[in-house]
Amino acid sequence: MSGADVVLPDGERPEPGADAHARTSVTPAAWGLLGAALISQIGISVVEQGIPVLTGFIKTDLGLTAAAAGLTVSAFTVGRALGSYAAGVAADRVGERRVLIGGGLATGAIVALAVTMPFASLILLLIVAGAASSASTPAGGRLVLLAFPRHRRGFALGLRQTGVPLGGLIAAALLPWLAHLYGWRWSLAAAAGIAAVAVLPLFVTRKERAAAEEQPAPARPVSLLRDRTVRLLTIWGCLLVSGQYALVAFLALDLHQSAGVALVRASVLVAVAQVFGVIGRVGWGAASDRVLRRGRKPMLIRLTGVAFLAALLLFAMPRSAPLAVWGVVAALAGLALIGFQGLWITMISEAAGPDRAGAATGFGITFVAFSIAASPPLYGLVADLAGSYRAIWAALALVLAVAFIPALLVPGAPSRRRT
Repeated sequence: MSGADVVLPDGERPEPGADAHARTSVTPAAWGLLGAALISQIGISVVEQGIPVLTGFIKTDLGLTAAAAGLTVSAFTVGRALGSYAAGVAADRVGERRVLIGGGLATGAIVALAVTMPFASLILLLIVAGAASSASTPAGGRLVLLAFPRHRRGFALGLRQTGVPLGGLIAAALLPWLAHLYGWRWSLAAAAGIAAVAVLPLFVTRKERAAAEEQPAPARPVSLLRDRTVRLLTIWGCLLVSGQYALVAFLALDLHQSAGVALVRASVLVAVAQVFGVIGRVGWGAASDRVLRRGRKPMLIRLTGVAFLAALLLFAMPRSAPLAVWGVVAALAGLALIGFQGLWITMISEAAGPDRAGAATGFGITFVAFSIAASPPLYGLVADLAGSYRAIWAALALVLAVAFIPALLVPGAPSRRRT
């Protein structure tokens, strides 16, 4: 890529040949920071997504109702929602590396303590652990944002976001096996140990800042609530993430009820969606890098269109269709509904500018986390009222149709300044 193709954070283009290489190249140190941030995210996600995997073991061991067992999942999510904004502000002010290390070590220590406690104390400590874990995305995102030039950020931040589903895959493969052998408390303690160990690479990586970040950022409103772009992207993220959790929670149940597919076979489709979600998190961001001269908004609209199409297919597809056809639909749904976060994190970070990237990401995640907590029960209520899980996809299509509104209202690429 030539220097003429580079777009600086304030919308200007560098002069041809004017130190273009310094602005466009990615240093080994930047890749090292990306790797460290990715590993840290995987460690946190092993805990976050390991708790739902262990819910059945916790319920059986403690003799809980399903609702009470579900509190273990929601407690951690509520903690993340409560801590995300503060973690983002801390990353902006004291440094993202310190916040990441502190958050990972604190999460591991608190969860390790929680597994020794009775149920009521377990819930309280999981809320605190969730708040500590909330550092992972705003601080990790800011670390990567500042290390990479703008034309590589979509790819880099998307790759960092793959830590969430990768951590989930590790949790699903490892933790039930440990719980079966040693009990859920030892299994969750192992997850806590992974979260703490995962921050160790951050101690040996060095600080890196992309040359393009030296350019002055445009003036922004003092409050993130007054930043129209951040608000619109936050609304969009809340709507898209509801589809992610509808897909993960209800796709297998829908096919089991309506098509008589065994839950084990139907769950393979959820795995397919997760795999393509990993691909999407990298792919959407990387694709937006390639068309950066037009801004990232066109890719945001396309992603919304793919998600909407997937919801329509999930609703309209004959339940007698072969499982392979359902696999294609699940892949398409995962690509957008699970894969959206790389592009979203990139756009919301850039909208706020480097000085407030952590706070803006934390602000958005606060509302997204509450959307995650609310979505499964609300979509489940739709299924209960309609008497069919299929109705969920009609409701989701309506939600995603609404998502076009903030996507279209997000400002496009800044106009080129005249000299």
